[in-house]
Amino acid sequence: MKITVMGTGGVGGYFGARLADAGHDVAFIARGKHLESMKKNGLKVYSELGNTTINPIKASANPEEFGVADIILFCVKAFDTQTAANLIKPIVGNNTGVIPFLNGLGHVEILKATLGEDVVIGGVANISALIEEPGVIRHFSTMQILRVGELNGTSSDRVGRFRDACNDATIDSPVPENIERELWQKIVMICTLAGANCLTRLPLGYCRSVPKTRALMVNLASETVAVARALNIPLPDNQVDLTMKLLDALPATMKASILAGLERGEKLEASALNGAVERLGKENNIDTPSHRAVYAALAPHENGTPNAL
Repeated sequence: MKITVMGTGGVGGYFGARLADAGHDVAFIARGKHLESMKKNGLKVYSELGNTTINPIKASANPEEFGVADIILFCVKAFDTQTAANLIKPIVGNNTGVIPFLNGLGHVEILKATLGEDVVIGGVANISALIEEPGVIRHFSTMQILRVGELNGTSSDRVGRFRDACNDATIDSPVPENIERELWQKIVMICTLAGANCLTRLPLGYCRSVPKTRALMVNLASETVAVARALNIPLPDNQVDLTMKLLDALPATMKASILAGLERGEKLEASALNGAVERLGKENNIDTPSHRAVYAALAPHENGTPNAL
């Protein structure tokens, strides 16, 4: 299968490498020192599931170098959605599927408007991985799951072929019952994790074990679920409990990627995460005080941490 990875960060780099290792034709789109290192030394992945190096590698800053793709794994930061969508437009053919694996809300609508309604496929990635240094991806724990499905709920050849490719690469790829529900279940989880991580500047283990901070996490999850229900998303009645159970099962060292960005002073996805929940809450008359507090704390850092006054 011909696959282009748009954004070779932790998610795109890890899954793209596994697919390339399995013999699929994978091209990696990156930039800066990360791209330079990949071209020189290949892409290295360190993981409890086995290390690998993709070298030689097809890598560039320009997707057009590799032609029309069967599948595009769209793995950029939320704030780069429009720019990246414009870049991949020339490599979207009649049967191309674009699968966004992004945190937060709003990117699906941008991709549909830019590339076409039928191009976009629903995708949820569950993994903890990041760029450890240019050209190197570090995968934490053994969790590596891709849930993929057509947004209209139908089955399709392109999704079936991609799921087969994932099986070739020993990537866990269960068939989702309802991809829209699973997208929102991920949103509930990541906004809860990100909010607690960023307010405390601590990994998950500390957040969930301190009663006051755990109560904050429950509030974040509850507010997100209330917004989802106002939008007629079919979440289970016990979604908050399911979210907390999931967060309790994750490694104590787990950090949302937005906390890693905050620690490095980078531009943040806050407006697509807790900020988006607050915005949708206002639009649907749902009060979201916990998300409002998180977004207020992160807003000064949204374009990168400012220099101290």
